[in-house]
Amino acid sequence: MPAMNDVATIPGSGFDVRFSLWRHGAPGVRALPNMHLGDGVLGGDVMEEARRIHESGVRFVSVEPLVDLSGRPGTEHMIPVLSFIRELTGYGVEVDWRARLAPDGPVWWVFSHLFPPSVLEGPRGDEVLAVWRARYHVGRCFFRRGPGFLQIRDRRHAGLRRLTVSDGALVSAIDSLLADRGADSMPDQAMSVFEKQHLVVRIGGGAWWAPYRLKRWALPAWEV
Repeated sequence: MPAMNDVATIPGSGFDVRFSLWRHGAPGVRALPNMHLGDGVLGGDVMEEARRIHESGVRFVSVEPLVDLSGRPGTEHMIPVLSFIRELTGYGVEVDWRARLAPDGPVWWVFSHLFPPSVLEGPRGDEVLAVWRARYHVGRCFFRRGPGFLQIRDRRHAGLRRLTVSDGALVSAIDSLLADRGADSMPDQAMSVFEKQHLVVRIGGGAWWAPYRLKRWALPAWEV
């Protein structure tokens, strides 16, 4: 696990994403001895970082920077932060993070499958956050991987949407987006389809893949 004095920045951004690791999320429990498992700075491989964190016994992560959800130009450095939160959510790890909305940015519910932030700034922030928390559950927008295909289930909307992606080029393109390699890896037609379904969200000059791979199934499993 990286230490605070072993700084690794998001490549090309000059933007440090610092976080603290805990065995449990309850404030009273975190005050007990041996609950704090260290601090870190996010490196380049977000998915691997989240996997290591979960396997080390971490169940609560506090992320330091305010996450700008406006999608405005120049905010593409927010994509790895969102991907980090997405991956931790997929492992069932609680995340303490702060976010800011903008009236002309992406609609808030495209992020509503992520663990709810502790603070949400912007228009009607407190009202939106209350709805986000009330509606949140594991598996609101996730994908499962089969032999040569991906199946996506999305409950961020009213009801359930299902989408199966079996084209090999599209599966590879999604893998590239999951690894935060940029929108250039996605064919224009596919990008248009996925944006229309809100599975890809434009953040600054980049593109963020929203669904997470569900690592821990809820009980009963039919709920997801």
